[in-house]
Amino acid sequence: MEISGEIRSFEEFRRLIKKTNPGSWNFFRGESRDFYSLIPKIGRLTKEPPAHCGKTDRRMPADIYGEYEALQEFKKSGRHMVEVQPATEWEWLALAQHHGLPTRLLDWSVNPLIALYFAVADPYHDIDLKKDQLCNPDYCGGAAFYIAHTMYGLSEIDEKASPFEAGTCFFSAPVIASRIKAQSGVFSVLKNPWKSLEQQLSEKEHIRKYRIPFQNRTFLSQELRLLGINHAFVFADLDGLARYIQEKVSDKTDPQHSLAARHV
Repeated sequence: MEISGEIRSFEEFRRLIKKTNPGSWNFFRGESRDFYSLIPKIGRLTKEPPAHCGKTDRRMPADIYGEYEALQEFKKSGRHMVEVQPATEWEWLALAQHHGLPTRLLDWSVNPLIALYFAVADPYHDIDLKKDQLCNPDYCGGAAFYIAHTMYGLSEIDEKASPFEAGTCFFSAPVIASRIKAQSGVFSVLKNPWKSLEQQLSEKEHIRKYRIPFQNRTFLSQELRLLGINHAFVFADLDGLARYIQEKVSDKTDPQHSLAARHV
């Protein structure tokens, strides 16, 4: 996917967001590596089944364990762990995606700050870059920020229909977990999860990708922290709070001091 530009400062980020048309629908996504593609996890981990396979024969041959089987096991084994039981297959799929199960969904947000957080929040140093370059020699350490634009807005999904038969679209994430609400989450569902999202959009939809250079990642992360966009905010549960406090304990750099020094 072509790069539309770079985000090297928070000022550039603000100018970019201000250009989004408030009368249209725009969704945002952040990735910690700019070489990642918009292919959902199930498409990256499994091979595409033969063209003749449909919903009913998706489990054939017997030695193939794919997304359908994974979701059914998640439902069967995880039902007793869920306080509020999902009512539809779509809610189960959203919950599974939320907890890291390979699905045909991709996470997006209506809040650009949340997407920027996912792009730059995790510490990324020279040693991390060297590890990535072992498999991707041309990688320069950049993160990615995506803006998806659609004139159709969020689609009304048929909750009685199977998500495995749905067309590619953006839809509102069922609020079945506090994290989804905190992250202002929406999902894209891909009709073909083995093909990148931008290749499945209509003529009135497009996605732009912006690179965040390696040397600008930490500074943007510090800016977000000053605005209150931290792990406790994005992951609104006890795990998120604990990690945020741990980061404060282990962080040897005062972000406000660092920003002040940079602006001198």
